[in-house]
Amino acid sequence: MLKRLKLKNLALIEIIEINFQKGLNVFTGESGSGKSLILDSLDSLFGGTNIPLQHLIRLGKNDCLIEAEFNISPFIRSWLMKNNIEILEENLNITRTSQRKGSKIFSKYKINNKYVKKKLVENLGPFLLDFAGQNDKYLFNSQDYLRKIVDDFNVEDIKSINEKVKETFFKLSYLQQDISFQLSEIEKNKDNHYANLKILQILEEANLDDKDEIIQLKSKESKLSNNYELKNALNLVLSYLSDFRSENSSVDYLLFQSIKQLNRIIKYDESFNEIIQKLINTQAELEDVISMLIKHLEFVDNPGENLNEIQSRLFKLQNLEKSFSLELPELIHKRNELRKIQILDYKHEEIKKLKNDFSIINLDFKKLLKKQSDKRKKIALKLEKLVSLTLKELGLFEAKFLIQLTKREPSFTGDDNLQFLFSANPDQQLAPISDVISGGEMSRFLLALKFNISNEDTSLFFDEIDNGLSGKALFSTINLIKEISSNQQTLCITHNPLLAAYANVHYKVIKNINNGLTSTTLIPLLTKTQKKKELAELIGGGFEEANNYALTLINKAAA
Repeated sequence: MLKRLKLKNLALIEIIEINFQKGLNVFTGESGSGKSLILDSLDSLFGGTNIPLQHLIRLGKNDCLIEAEFNISPFIRSWLMKNNIEILEENLNITRTSQRKGSKIFSKYKINNKYVKKKLVENLGPFLLDFAGQNDKYLFNSQDYLRKIVDDFNVEDIKSINEKVKETFFKLSYLQQDISFQLSEIEKNKDNHYANLKILQILEEANLDDKDEIIQLKSKESKLSNNYELKNALNLVLSYLSDFRSENSSVDYLLFQSIKQLNRIIKYDESFNEIIQKLINTQAELEDVISMLIKHLEFVDNPGENLNEIQSRLFKLQNLEKSFSLELPELIHKRNELRKIQILDYKHEEIKKLKNDFSIINLDFKKLLKKQSDKRKKIALKLEKLVSLTLKELGLFEAKFLIQLTKREPSFTGDDNLQFLFSANPDQQLAPISDVISGGEMSRFLLALKFNISNEDTSLFFDEIDNGLSGKALFSTINLIKEISSNQQTLCITHNPLLAAYANVHYKVIKNINNGLTSTTLIPLLTKTQKKKELAELIGGGFEEANNYALTLINKAAA
């Protein structure tokens, strides 16, 4: 049961807190006052979109809050434990906070102060609230909605079958996926096998032996491509270091002269010995450098390799790297791995076993589908009779209601395609509800359906379900709502004084405009005078007879 609802900065509402009670909770007010915001806020709390996201937060504000408190039924207690949510005494608290960040709006959900995903709140909603309005006729085009109505009507009778159908369907699906996967793997492996053989042939023909070959080729290419510049530079450097062919002083000559001069003066100062020794060492190292440069020069003069051949080999190796998106060391590794290719095992025996398992389980699945369908037909027949009887009580004496089951492609929910067919008059053919039912008929049909399927633990919310009704149909509708509310908390938005008079709790919704801002507020009507005034306004107001009639309705409801 819904105990409390708090709304802050939501759409037209600045702040409202509503305390609900058992029985019939009624909301009245002028058209456009924002009565449906109560319904829409509860829809939004459970992830619904009745209030568009861009209108969720009140103008001029950056965040909004929807907070509801419910009694915990044994089923909800079990649900909370199953989903690892702490149980707080006997109450269940659910909140949605939304915040504007730039041009976007972000929402967070909590159950008993624990942040949860939106999907979890959406799953919880149907166990707490059951909405009904004339626009619900479009829901009857949804197979999920129709199937839930039928299966939940005698949930214990069909629950175990539904679970077995679901379990078996997924077993078959996984088996089929496995079979398809294995078959595709066979074809893929065949293709891969031949592709790998082709790759191996290409790599073998490339004679890949040295993982550093590309580096070495680039070095050789660089040397050969710049032979002239290398030769000139080496000759020039050698002339600087040691060149006895010219009058120019070289490093080698200067070192020799330096040692010679120091040897002349060593007799005056023996400390020059150390310097002379270092110069001799330097002269020896210089000779090594000169020797190395001469060798380089000899290679430049006689490279022994052809530039075109080196560039051709380099191009081939680089092209292989690009073709396979692998570097040379990886290509060598791949070639070595491909050399290990064995004859393929196509797993024919494994596939044969999978197909056999599939056939056995599929036979069981077909039996389960028939059992499920037979059970649904019995449930549907029982629900048809009960709803048809209730429709007669509501004044639709000639109405016909039929739940039709036809076959479709099996899924985890079974192979039944459901349709709710309706006819209001004897000369009218049975047809899908959404195609033929009028607003007034829809009101009474929904009431008849909810009366027979609603769970006492959920709060039932009727949105102007009495709209457009009059005479006997209206009285029958009101009496049925009274009967429902005697066992189940019922929230009702209405413009009808006859229904409002029977409210256990009556709220008036008012729209105000202050400084250009529209606000929706809510006033609990606690006294007899307040209730009489509101009923008189609903009747028409402005004359004594309306006040007297309003008082009569209140007294009759209290009797």
